Amino acid sequence: MAENFAATQERRAFTRLTLDSLIEVRQGSKMWALQLLDISLTGLGVSEPEDWDADYSHPFSFMLRLAEGRELEFHAHLVHMDPGHIGFEFAHLDPEPLNELAATLAGGLGRDVVDRELAVLASLQD
Repeated sequence: MAENFAATQERRAFTRLTLDSLIEVRQGSKMWALQLLDISLTGLGVSEPEDWDADYSHPFSFMLRLAEGRELEFHAHLVHMDPGHIGFEFAHLDPEPLNELAATLAGGLGRDVVDRELAVLASLQD
């Protein structure tokens, strides 16, 4: 199973930043506080909780609390599950949350990496 996770890592087109943070995940009336493992401009990975009983056919909402009390809210779909790790792809990021996420990523990855990946993301959305 670890091989599947490694293969997924190699196929990623966008650089993931490892963050040590909790993230709130919601689906309908269900809510989980999960460990955020990594995040990129296009998705994120979280730890799998013991009480995970989600409906994979419906989207998820996420709330990430950043420094200075700022919050990022976004929606995503589940794309893969590996033991202990769940991967999601963002459904759509509006400009304001995308800019906040880009600024957060730039702090860990470097502005040049994030600017290149923003250009790639923009070309994919055209």
